[in-house]
Amino acid sequence: MTPARPGPLPPVLQRYVFSWETMHTIIGGRSAIDLSHLRMAGSGVHEAYRFLARYGYDLNDPGHARDVEHIRVEALGFVRGVLLPGLDGVQVPESFDTLPVLELLCLAAGDGRPEGASASDLRVFDLNMAWACAVLRVMHTIAHAANYFQANYYKEIRARILDRFVAQVRTYPDGSQYLHAKSFDVPLVRFEVKEAKPLRSMVIKLLQKQENVAYDMFDHIGVRIIVGSPVDALFAVRALREEHTIMYPNIKPTRSRNTLLDLEAYDAHVRACLLRYTAGETDEFDCVREIHAFSCTPTDNDAQTEWNPYSSDKYRSIQFTCRQMIRFENPLHARLTAAQAVARKHLHGEGLREMLETLSLSGIEPHIEFFFPYEVQVMDIASYRAATEGRASYAEYKARQIASVRQRVMPRVLQLLGRSEGPATGRVGAVGKAGARVPSSARPLAATGLLPMTSLEELQSLIASRELS
Repeated sequence: MTPARPGPLPPVLQRYVFSWETMHTIIGGRSAIDLSHLRMAGSGVHEAYRFLARYGYDLNDPGHARDVEHIRVEALGFVRGVLLPGLDGVQVPESFDTLPVLELLCLAAGDGRPEGASASDLRVFDLNMAWACAVLRVMHTIAHAANYFQANYYKEIRARILDRFVAQVRTYPDGSQYLHAKSFDVPLVRFEVKEAKPLRSMVIKLLQKQENVAYDMFDHIGVRIIVGSPVDALFAVRALREEHTIMYPNIKPTRSRNTLLDLEAYDAHVRACLLRYTAGETDEFDCVREIHAFSCTPTDNDAQTEWNPYSSDKYRSIQFTCRQMIRFENPLHARLTAAQAVARKHLHGEGLREMLETLSLSGIEPHIEFFFPYEVQVMDIASYRAATEGRASYAEYKARQIASVRQRVMPRVLQLLGRSEGPATGRVGAVGKAGARVPSSARPLAATGLLPMTSLEELQSLIASRELS
């Protein structure tokens, strides 16, 4: 019988032992956010430096080092300011305020765990390691939330998209507003525009996603149209299409949701009403009144709202994501062109030739163009009241989000401290106030996570000044 072979495996066999957690993030569809702890190819500060450099931040570059430190401070602020309120007695160790990022990486990977130490010492190390993992999860998300286009072009992108909507919203002589189309108008109760999402709100949203990168966020820009009835909501969508405010070829199909009106039942209802009219059983006005009285909601609302488990199951709306082609003059092309003109004015001969080669426009397009997504919500006034005044409130929606994000970011911390929470994703019912008046000056908060909204009057002045932020 072959004797036992204690000790480490030989290299030829050790290579067959995989880090399955990281493999699952690459080929198994798992998010890196959900790893139990950081996995690096080796250990020590040198490996941490290599890991961070390949991630995208070379600490030997002063600009990269400043960026990483800014992200680290923002992450600590997020954990303390967003995740810890409500957890009495739970605090990030003060030592993390000055902990260098490479040491943070090593700690999150479990480097230096004191094997053979006392249980209390091991618990202290494990808790610090868990905190390091939590901070790194938030740092990773913040790094992806810092979007180039968001920082440099957001105001102009937002203004260009909203220009189309503002042009379609008209005002009657009595001051009421309507959505204009060539063959009909749709009276509006409210027209609202989503305000810019702060960084912390972006991080909360990204931390709920399997793929927590900023390009997966489709509601940087959003509008909400509130009308009198569910049938009016259909006409509002039709008006947007007929005026080419939205382009249906540019709709993202997987982001379309309808929890407001059963379309098949509505079509059957309209056909029945028209048959009664053509049979002489009703007149034109009664037929229109009967059609607009339809309010049957889809029967598969649970399936419709699986994409956002934090929303109320009573939240009713038509919601879709469209994309608009955005074009900008390339500022680099414009500056190089101007610099070439200056060179031609002041230089001659070989000096001019060398300068023009340096300022070459080769490979630099005069314009930047891309499709940018934005979200549209259409709902009737009853659903709006239920969403903004009932239990489907923005505050409760946010509380469910934060509880779930807390559990995802710091599960080991909560476990070690005996404060584990279940994922707070259960939807609650909405209770609206029948007949409650919606003040036109208010900025209500919606149950789907849209931030406070800007009124049309404010929007028009902001677009005129291009001061949207």
